Amino acid sequence: MTDDIYKQLGERLNKNFMRLPLGEPVLAFLEKAFTPDQAKIGAAFPMGAHPLEDLAQALNRDPDELFAALDAMADEGLIFIHRDEAGQSHYSLPPFFPGIVEFQTMRGAENQREKEMAMAVKNMMDYLDEVGKDLFKKPEVANKVLPAALRTLPVETQISTDPTVMPFEQVSAMIDGETSFAAVFCHCRQQAKLTGNPCKIENVPERTCFYFGAVADFMVERGFARSVSKEECLKILRQCEAAGLVHNINNYLGRSLVLCNCCSCCCDFLVRMKKYRGLQSVARSNFVVRVDQEQCTGCGACADQCQMEALTLKDDTIVLEESWCIGCGNCAGACPSDAMAMVRHSTAKPIEFNFPFPGLGL
Repeated sequence: MTDDIYKQLGERLNKNFMRLPLGEPVLAFLEKAFTPDQAKIGAAFPMGAHPLEDLAQALNRDPDELFAALDAMADEGLIFIHRDEAGQSHYSLPPFFPGIVEFQTMRGAENQREKEMAMAVKNMMDYLDEVGKDLFKKPEVANKVLPAALRTLPVETQISTDPTVMPFEQVSAMIDGETSFAAVFCHCRQQAKLTGNPCKIENVPERTCFYFGAVADFMVERGFARSVSKEECLKILRQCEAAGLVHNINNYLGRSLVLCNCCSCCCDFLVRMKKYRGLQSVARSNFVVRVDQEQCTGCGACADQCQMEALTLKDDTIVLEESWCIGCGNCAGACPSDAMAMVRHSTAKPIEFNFPFPGLGL
């Protein structure tokens, strides 16, 4: 019976945009994250966001008992709460991604529970990679079946002179309209650390991922994140650029939700893209690097900064594998001889999707 409730919970979570095969490692993750009673609540949870009174009626639960249960689940990242303009709380069940999985390690703690959760997530991700490997080996098919959830934003200083730059291509413009900012530990990097494979990149800031708006407010209130100002956010982003991390933001037009700063030794998306060349788990930016070989001194600084290993140094000459370049601009920023420039290769727009997470009622 207990196993059945976790399968029912998985089926309910799979009503969201991001669906997972409900194999044993996925169910094991759910069993680690949810108690049986919490799983029962989640399995019966209606889609969307709802006030407590409506939920109590839908779930046939005493309102006071349900409030206590939902409040405890919110502290564990299993329930999302946002308040409307009147101040009334609305409750929703987060999806697998982005949502429940990331919440489990983004606090940055290293206690026994987080270590166990990190291992459960790792086992699940290894399973998903094994299940999907035949599809990933056919990137032209996979890219049509699995649309990119994130897209790369280039280092803004490297595209600032292009008169055609659009707001959705600029980090500063993407966050300019936001009023709430939350900085968290990267869940990928934290998971890797807690499972014995820490990040290989030096000088990575402590908190490298950012959430905005109502999600940021919830994270700060529940202790998942630290509140930061817009200015502090931009400062950390510059530190991420200096460390060679890649700016990846949600791949749709409309409100920003999450801005990650990724490395290819920890990020689930970039690791997979390096393993299965041609796979576009993250949509490349509209820019690509060009190398002026006459200016290049062959120092290799650019290759050291390239997370995708698209640049290699051969006989004191930089060689670019253009199909591997995601247009982050870190190489151009690291070049001491100004031998690199980011040039436009596309004018593609992100997905037209004005409501990032309808399951959360946002």
